[in-house]
Amino acid sequence: LIVGVLIAELILAVLIGLYLALKLEDRLKQLAQAIDSVASGEALTVLPEQGPEEIRSVLHAFNTMVERLQASQEARRQLLANLVHELGRPMGALHSAIRALLNGADDDPALRRELLSGMDAQVERLKPLIDNLAELHGQIVGTLELERRPTEVGEWLTQTLAPWRAAAEEKGLRWQMTMPDALPVLNMDPARMAQVMGNLFSNAIKYTPSGGDVTIEAGADSAEAWIRVRDSGIGIAAEDQARIFSPFYRGPQFQRFPQGMGLGLTIARDLVRLHGGRLDVQSQPGAGSRFTVYLPLNGS
Repeated sequence: LIVGVLIAELILAVLIGLYLALKLEDRLKQLAQAIDSVASGEALTVLPEQGPEEIRSVLHAFNTMVERLQASQEARRQLLANLVHELGRPMGALHSAIRALLNGADDDPALRRELLSGMDAQVERLKPLIDNLAELHGQIVGTLELERRPTEVGEWLTQTLAPWRAAAEEKGLRWQMTMPDALPVLNMDPARMAQVMGNLFSNAIKYTPSGGDVTIEAGADSAEAWIRVRDSGIGIAAEDQARIFSPFYRGPQFQRFPQGMGLGLTIARDLVRLHGGRLDVQSQPGAGSRFTVYLPLNGS
């Protein structure tokens, strides 16, 4: 009886081991096939995370890679669509003006000057796009460097604000600025930080309807200085507030405004991080947005 029980248990153990081995082999074959599919450029597929802990860990790592590849593909598709959209408008306008000049419009000095002025304006609109793409490329390949120097924040901020205040008032916005008489001297790249603030000012003006408010506040404590840009515009939904810093992302509320590729906030956040600081956002749909740049006093 004992020998019979032992033989039965041995047979049962062999059968269970064979079953588990076959299941494990099946999982590994699925994983190998999925990896081959990724390598050959076929559709990306997320695999069910089942099996022993070690296999689940490998499958989880594979699924994470697939999700990142899917996000990268979506970003590339969005980049292409945005490039076509952003380049198409000025290129179409330039082509129309060139055709008009070739067809005799240059015989009229006034019309020729008007067309050339329009062409110049279209080229100026292309420059920020090229600058943003060059900035993003520099960050990707790791060539972006800061040219830090001691900068008095109050004086620098006043100079940086001047053209944006004029743009806000031209749109019919109420422009307010609040900051103490003395702000600290920071070791920063003033040109790069002016680019950061320019992106924030531009968005505040763009997404705030005429008659609204744009408020600039600045201050400092014992550890860091801060600059806040507040507006009474369309606001940002809670689910979009983390995603607005992703390259090429444009939420539904931003799609009402066709200009831009969704790169400004990405670049602004990355430049602030290069300075050792952070960029925070607080917003509610219909109640405006508040972006705050924090920079450490002991930045190096």
